[in-house]
Amino acid sequence: MKKQRKAPSKTKTVPSKKAHAAYQHFKLKHDPFTTLSLNPENLNCFVGREFLIDRLCSSLFSLSHMGLAGEPGVGKSSLMRAVQSRVPDQFYSVNIGVPIDDAGYFLNELLKEMLVVIPKVQGMDLKLVSRRLEKEGLSKNEVFSLIRQMVLKLKKPLLVFVDGMEKIKNDRIRHLTRSEKTLQVLEEIKPLLELPNVGFAISLQEEFYAKVRSIVQDGGDLTVLGLFKNIVLVEKFSTSELKQVLAKRLEMAGYKNPTDHFFEPEALLLALALAGGNPRRFLYLLSEGMYRGYRRQAARVEFQDLFEAVNEHLKLDMVCRKLLYFLAKSGRAVASNSDLQSFMRLDMISISRRLEMLSKNHLAEVVEVAGGIKVYALPGSKPENEAPALSLVKTTLSSTGEKMFNLLSNGEEE
Repeated sequence: MKKQRKAPSKTKTVPSKKAHAAYQHFKLKHDPFTTLSLNPENLNCFVGREFLIDRLCSSLFSLSHMGLAGEPGVGKSSLMRAVQSRVPDQFYSVNIGVPIDDAGYFLNELLKEMLVVIPKVQGMDLKLVSRRLEKEGLSKNEVFSLIRQMVLKLKKPLLVFVDGMEKIKNDRIRHLTRSEKTLQVLEEIKPLLELPNVGFAISLQEEFYAKVRSIVQDGGDLTVLGLFKNIVLVEKFSTSELKQVLAKRLEMAGYKNPTDHFFEPEALLLALALAGGNPRRFLYLLSEGMYRGYRRQAARVEFQDLFEAVNEHLKLDMVCRKLLYFLAKSGRAVASNSDLQSFMRLDMISISRRLEMLSKNHLAEVVEVAGGIKVYALPGSKPENEAPALSLVKTTLSSTGEKMFNLLSNGEEE
């Protein structure tokens, strides 16, 4: 007889040899940039999300189904782990942390996890249920019937965390998008969501936020989305929050010096700009930069390390790297700027061509057009919905009467 499957252990993930050598080079106790939310120490790196965790706990512990919407990498998995770590003893709690392909697979995984955490149910032989699930290839309806029996007989409510629904694969045969396939699976498991004594927290694609809100505000209906009485949009991090995350992670890894001793300021600026508020992307860039800094045996991670990380597939030339460094250093660039031309040792046309190249690769963006002249900056440098700023470009005439365009200095007016 096969033994019942044991719950996954909570041992730390073993880092790769590359990562191990890199963080040891910088005298760190462990890899500060791992993005695995399953690592318990990562739950201590949350910044500015206590209110959201409290809201999720309040709703879920009252057995209201919760939806967590947001783009991949924004922190939905970590939020689920944080909420799950606060589940009181008067609940059973299970987690499905794999991509869900169809309703049958969803139900099978749920029953397996329930058999792990629930020791006994009155009137049911759980060992027999486990053997049947492993050997008989039960149908979707049979699995649902077993789950229903267990839930209705439980002495404690059941909380189910589904971390992976937003990773569902699209259906190319039926021409269903990810969102459409997600909705199809949710409709198929609707009877499960309607059971009493159970609450679900499910991660969803970002577009479901508006759909669920509109249904709930209209009083709900018979569709599956009406069963989600609460849905939260997991927002991107601000620049200051990402900096706090970095500082906390370095501190937890045993780094005692200021952050700019670990990262060149221009390197950190580039990572923040390209992350676009996405913490997973931010940590990936920092990790790649750390490895390249180690490979150079450098004292800190510098701009060239971050550039190499983002340029691995773009194959830009060193002129673009120099121009990108100028953007990180000065904040703005305009091709006709005489100071920039002197720094780059290139004419206006060559610089303009490189700026367009950086823009097409999402490494720079136009923040202003003044007198037909484009002003470039790193991505995200221009806050959304901001009031129109004063012109950043000044126009002067040369001795021959030719118009010259340069950036305004601090405190200088046109």
